[in-house]
Amino acid sequence: MKAMQAFKEYFNRLGRSIKIYESSVTEKDNAVFFLIREEYDKKLVIVYPSSSNEEVFKGLVAEEKGTLDNNLNYKICPCNDRNAAELRRLFPFTKPRVMGLTPAIGMGDRIGLSTPGHIRAARKFGVFPVLAQQSIREMKRTLRSPEDVMNDVSWAVFQEGYRDGFAADADHLKTEEDVEVSFKAGFTMYTIDPSDYVDDEADKYDLEELRRRFDDLPWRELECSGKDLLNMYLGREFMIESEDGKHVLKLVFSEEDLLRAAVKYSSAIAHTLRLKRLLDDLFSGKQYDLEVSVDETDTPTRLLEHLFISLEFKRLNVRIQGLALRFVGRFEKAVDYIGDLEEFEETFKQHVLMARKFGPYKLSIHSGSDKFSIYPILGKYAREMIHLKTSGTSYLESLRIIARHDPQLFREIVHYSIKHFEEDRKTYHLSTNLSDIPLIDEIPDEDLEKTYLDNNYGRQVLHVTYGSILTAKTEDGRWLFRDRIKKILIDNEEEYYQTISKHMERHIRLIIQA
Repeated sequence: MKAMQAFKEYFNRLGRSIKIYESSVTEKDNAVFFLIREEYDKKLVIVYPSSSNEEVFKGLVAEEKGTLDNNLNYKICPCNDRNAAELRRLFPFTKPRVMGLTPAIGMGDRIGLSTPGHIRAARKFGVFPVLAQQSIREMKRTLRSPEDVMNDVSWAVFQEGYRDGFAADADHLKTEEDVEVSFKAGFTMYTIDPSDYVDDEADKYDLEELRRRFDDLPWRELECSGKDLLNMYLGREFMIESEDGKHVLKLVFSEEDLLRAAVKYSSAIAHTLRLKRLLDDLFSGKQYDLEVSVDETDTPTRLLEHLFISLEFKRLNVRIQGLALRFVGRFEKAVDYIGDLEEFEETFKQHVLMARKFGPYKLSIHSGSDKFSIYPILGKYAREMIHLKTSGTSYLESLRIIARHDPQLFREIVHYSIKHFEEDRKTYHLSTNLSDIPLIDEIPDEDLEKTYLDNNYGRQVLHVTYGSILTAKTEDGRWLFRDRIKKILIDNEEEYYQTISKHMERHIRLIIQA
C-alpha cells in the first residue's frame, strides 16, 4: 500500500487526476501492481524498487516510465491485447478455467464494462460465474472479437481482485471456424449449437415419411446403421427414478417415437460429434467444458427426445457438461417466463431426473435473464445442476444509467431502436409490436426509465436492437452512440456497478434460496 500511496502523491503533485482501483492492488516478486483510470482510460501500474529485477514483468509493454521517491520506479502500461495476455500469464486468477459440473451463472457483457458488477453479485452469494460469455452472433452484432471479450473480462477480474475462478463460454458455435477463433482466444467452455441440422419439421411427418428420412440419415458419421439403432432402442424399457424413490418414470420407444427423434436430431448429433472431435484435436488431451444447445426448436423437447439425445451422446462418447433443451412455455428476451408454471414445473423436474440418470450433466437455461417466476422451480429441483445464461439484461441495466444521467441521449437511443426494431427482431421470438411502444416525445425525463425499462414492450425493443445501437456510425465514421454510452457509464461507474450487481443478485437469490 505504501507503493500505491507514493504513486498517488507523486501524480497529485504533477496535477494529474487519477483514480486507483484499490481492490486491484497485488504484490508479486517485490513489485506492486494495480489498476488506475486517467480520464477515460484504464491502465496497469507497476511500482517496484529500483534494485528489482525487471525480468519478471518485462513482457508488459509500458507507455510511460519514471521514478518516485524512496528509490521506487514505476511503469504505466495500457490495457491492450498484448498486455492482457501477459496479465493472464503473471496472474493466473485472471485466466478462465474449466468448471466441470459446478452450477454456474453466465453473465454476458455486450459493452465490455459490466463485469465488475457481475463479479460483485457472484462474490456476494459465492456462486461460480461465467464472465466471458458471448455468442458469435453477439460478437458480430457488436463488432467485438473473442479476444475483446476475453481481455475485457481479464482486466475486470484484476480490477476487482477476484480470485475465486471463472469460466469463459464461447456460446452458440455453429461452425469449425467459430470453434477455432474461440479456442485461439482462450475460451474454456464451448456451447455447440447444431440447430441448423435439427429437422424441425419432423413432428409433422407421417410414419412413411419418417421411415424414408430415417434411411437417409448420415449413418457413417453416426457410426452405426439404421438397423443397429432400431435394435438398440426399439421396445427397450428405460427406468428413471427420483433420488427419494417416490417418482419412477418408465419410458419405451415405439417405432414412430424412435424414428421421429432420430430424424429430428441425428444430423444435429453428427454435427456435434464433428465439432467435438475438432475441439479434442485443438486441446490435445487438455480439459474443456462442452455444452450442446437444442433449445431453438419450434416445439418443446419431449422426454423421449431428451432420452434419445442422451443415449446417442453416450454411445458416441460425447461427454457433455451441459444440455440446453427447449422447455415448455416461452423464453422471450428481456421479460419474465410466459406460460403455465405448473406445467413447467412438472416437465422440468422430469428433465432433471433424466439429466441425473443419463449424465450427469447440467441443464442450461438459455435466454434465462429476467425469468424470475421460474427461478424458485430451478432452485427447488436442480440447484446443484443449473447453468443459467444471461446477457442482454445487463445491457438494459446499462441503459438505466443513460436514462438517469443523459435523458436526451436515451431519447435518441429509443428513436433509433424503434427505427431498427422490425429488422433486428427477425432472429428472435417476441410478443412486442411497435404499436405497443409509448411515444417518447410525450414522456417526461423523470419517467423515461420506468416507461421503457420497467415495461416489457420497451425492454424488448431496446434489448434486441443492441447491435444497431452499438455499431451505428455517423457519416464521417464516428460512433453515433457507442462512445457516448461508455463515457456516461464510466463517469458514473460505481452507480453502474451497483445497479448491475443488484439486478444480478435478484436472479441468483431466487434460485439459491429456493
